[in-house]
Amino acid sequence: MDFSSSLGRVLRGRRRRPGSRRGGVVPGARAAERAGQAVALTLLSERSRRNEKRQAETALLHELRRPWNVDEDSARRRAHELGIGVLRHGVLSEAAPAAWLPVVVRWERPGAGPLGEHQGGAVLDGLAWALGRERTTALAGRLGAASVAVLVPLAARTPQDAVVERVLTAAEQRLEGAWRVLAGVSDPESGMIGAAARLDEAGMIAEAAVSLLARDGCAEGGPSQDGTVADRAARQDAARSGSARSGSARRRCFRAQDVRLRGLLAMLRGDERVQMFARAELGSVLDVERHEDRELLTQFLACGGNKSLLAQRIHLSRPALYGRLARLERRLGVSLDDPESRTSLHVALLIAEVEGC
Repeated sequence: MDFSSSLGRVLRGRRRRPGSRRGGVVPGARAAERAGQAVALTLLSERSRRNEKRQAETALLHELRRPWNVDEDSARRRAHELGIGVLRHGVLSEAAPAAWLPVVVRWERPGAGPLGEHQGGAVLDGLAWALGRERTTALAGRLGAASVAVLVPLAARTPQDAVVERVLTAAEQRLEGAWRVLAGVSDPESGMIGAAARLDEAGMIAEAAVSLLARDGCAEGGPSQDGTVADRAARQDAARSGSARSGSARRRCFRAQDVRLRGLLAMLRGDERVQMFARAELGSVLDVERHEDRELLTQFLACGGNKSLLAQRIHLSRPALYGRLARLERRLGVSLDDPESRTSLHVALLIAEVEGC
């Protein structure tokens, strides 16, 4: 509720006294109008305090990322003054957190452009609401148009990923499902400065996860082609949190081991040197008319170079398969029996996938 809506509601409720001179306002209406103005001013004051707190948090985050003029004790003291720390029975504890968890949260609308600059306030409002609902706190600030940096204070033996998942789920609900939300998470650090130094890593993980989800089409929980994100990672997270996920649950929290090689290549997307490597390795196999060669190579590498298994999988006799593989080797100019060549070709195919070649 904002000032205009509050005041408008009061004004719409005004009544004229029947037969009053010149349509004068009755005393009760004047009192209601003054009450409405008081409410609107209170809301405006609360918004101002919230904005001041948000600006202070963002300033502290930027100082922590470039810690030339801030030390650990002063940073922790400033965070405590902002109400950030471990809550015990709903009360902010004086004790220092056991660790700080670096998280970068990303919001995107599937099939649309990145989050607009004007929507960042709504994102932070949703995140603050979710943190309050989960009875935890965090130092949060904008990193860009579509990302928010978060340092989460943790008590000892806190299930890290489970906490992040619950907060993200609640924040997404607060945004009424209009945006897809996910986060990259790095390793926790005992101090705020160390955790802030890991925010860049968390940001790269989040960016890679966005790219992988867009590629796999598994934003709503569908299986990925190789289980890298949607299947294996979800099972690992369920094991870490100690709870089973429903089949419709969507993964929101990602770590480096979840995005792995595809995540690295997603972060390097658009780099001409990476594209040149893929073209040099695959050559004419990237041409549209060589689709069968590319599919054969993909299946061969998926079988780990096991020709017998490949023959069974594609329902082809071994002599016919050996002939096709020999022709493929001549086109590629490498031996498919060489492990290093298979590794290079596999990486090149992943690059082609990420680049959409």
